[in-house]
Amino acid sequence: MLDKFEYYHGAALVRLMDDERCRAVKKRGLLGYVVNDETFVFLKYTTKARAPWGFAFDQEDVDRCFKMEREYKNVVLGLVCGGDGICALYWREAKELLAGKPGRIAAGRKHNQSYAVWGTAGEWKRKISLGRWPLLLFESEEKPRDNKTEPTP
Repeated sequence: MLDKFEYYHGAALVRLMDDERCRAVKKRGLLGYVVNDETFVFLKYTTKARAPWGFAFDQEDVDRCFKMEREYKNVVLGLVCGGDGICALYWREAKELLAGKPGRIAAGRKHNQSYAVWGTAGEWKRKISLGRWPLLLFESEEKPRDNKTEPTP
């Protein structure tokens, strides 16, 4: 029998490895992976079938992300929303939603729409497309940002 951890992480990792830009994925700690030796991926999942999907970040999670931020070019969160999809955020974005402290991040979306994301410290101003995972892992975080919905690939 498959463990829930294996099932949900596997869903995220298959999409990641199907991208031709993915050259290497290495396990790093209990919940993390290093992609192409430069991006740390922190996966969280919920088994809940419908929105909103909530994700708790305890002190250990926050500390891990701060540490990985110092070690890697990018830190990306993959929030596996049950069987719906994967909501992808840079740690920098998640940090704002958590005010840099332990708390909760939630995501929700209506059919054929993008994710709305909010956290303990407020709501993210733009929607996050379902197609942002795994594209975000292969982009540079320094690209200019606007407050519009992410384009769907």
